[in-house]
Amino acid sequence: MFTSNENRPLPESPTGTWLQSAHDAGNTGASNVTVPERGTPAWNGGSAETIPPLVDEETVYSVGDALVALDAQTGEQQWRTNLEVDSSGAPLTQPAVTGEHILLGSTGRLMSFDPADGSKQWTRTIDGVPIGPMTVAPDLSIGVVPFERPQQDDPVLELVAFSVASGETEWTAPLRASVRTTPPAVFDECVYASGYTEDETPILRSFAAEDGALMWERTLDAPTTPPVATTDGVFIGDDGAVLVYDPKTGEHRTSVAVADRTIRAIAVADVTVFVLGADGLAAVSASDGSERWSTDGDPQADGLAVGQNTVVAPISGDAFDLETSWPCIGAFDRIDGTTRWYYAVDDTFDPTISAPPVIADGAVFAMSNTNSGITALGDLPPNEE
Repeated sequence: MFTSNENRPLPESPTGTWLQSAHDAGNTGASNVTVPERGTPAWNGGSAETIPPLVDEETVYSVGDALVALDAQTGEQQWRTNLEVDSSGAPLTQPAVTGEHILLGSTGRLMSFDPADGSKQWTRTIDGVPIGPMTVAPDLSIGVVPFERPQQDDPVLELVAFSVASGETEWTAPLRASVRTTPPAVFDECVYASGYTEDETPILRSFAAEDGALMWERTLDAPTTPPVATTDGVFIGDDGAVLVYDPKTGEHRTSVAVADRTIRAIAVADVTVFVLGADGLAAVSASDGSERWSTDGDPQADGLAVGQNTVVAPISGDAFDLETSWPCIGAFDRIDGTTRWYYAVDDTFDPTISAPPVIADGAVFAMSNTNSGITALGDLPPNEE
C-alpha cells in the first residue's frame, strides 16, 4: 500500500528528467534512467489528484488546486503557487517544463511560471477549454495543446501552437468534429495529432511545426493512444494493432498486431514497442512484429514508463499471482519481462491508481486514491509495522 507512518527520504536524490506527458516531445514514454531495485514508499506530497507529476533533476512538480515544487529526495515543499481554480473544477492540463518556464493551460488561459520560485511570468487569454496535455517542441520554441473552442452551435476543436517565451498564439490547426484528449507529438519539425474528419472518420494528421500547414493525413479505424514519433516512424495504437507511418510522407510502413484487444498505451524504445493492453503488458518488435515477451493483467491507468533496463506499468495484481486483483505499480525487466518488483495499492475500500507512473534515476513517482498527492517509491527496506 502507498501509505506509511511517516515520510522517509529516498537513499539518494533522483536525477533525470520527465519534462512533459510521455516524457518527451515525441511521446516515447522512454527515459534513459535507472529504475530502483525496490519499490518501497518513501514520501508523499503535493496537491495532485489525477494530473501526473513532472520531474526536472532534483525537483518534482505537482498540479492540483496549486502548483507545487517538491524536493525529489525528501518530498519537502520548495514553493507553492495557488492556481485560483474555481469550485467547478476548471480543467487543467498536465504541464510542461523547460529550463525557464513551467507551462500550464486552464479554461480561458495559458500560463507560465518561474521554476525557481513559482512566480507567474505571463498569462495569455485564450477562448476555450484545454482538453489534453501540452507538448513542447524539442527546440523549446513552441508549445502545442488541443483546445475546445466555443462556437454558436458545436464547439470547434483545434490545436493551438503558442510561443514558449511569450504565450502568444503562433498558429492554430483544425481537429474538426472530435479529438481524443491525448497529447500531440512533435518531432523533426512536424506535429502529429489524432482527430476526426467532418463525417467522424478517425485520422492521424501531420502539421508543419513552423506554421501549422497540413502535411499529410491518414485514415484510422479506432485510435486508442497518442501518436509516438521517433526516427523509426510515427506509431499509434489503433484497436488491436500498432500502426507505423513514415514521419515525412505518411506512408504506411507496417502494422504490428498485438492481439484482438484494445491497446491502452504504448511506449517506444530501441525498435521495440511496449504495449499496455486490455489484458496485459507486452514487448513487440517494431521491425517484424514478433512478440518478445508478455504478462497478463488488467491496466490500471493509460500510460507506462520505460527506463534503461526496466518497464514500469500500472497493472492489476493478476500479473503477480496475487490472490486479489489489487491495482499495482509493477517493474518488469525490459529484455525478458520478468517481474523485478511490484507495489500494491491495497488499503482502501476501492483502491485505484489515478495516473500513470513517472520515473527518474532511483525513483518511481506514483499516484493513487490512498493518498492525496504524489508518492515516491524507491530502494528502501519496508516500513516496520
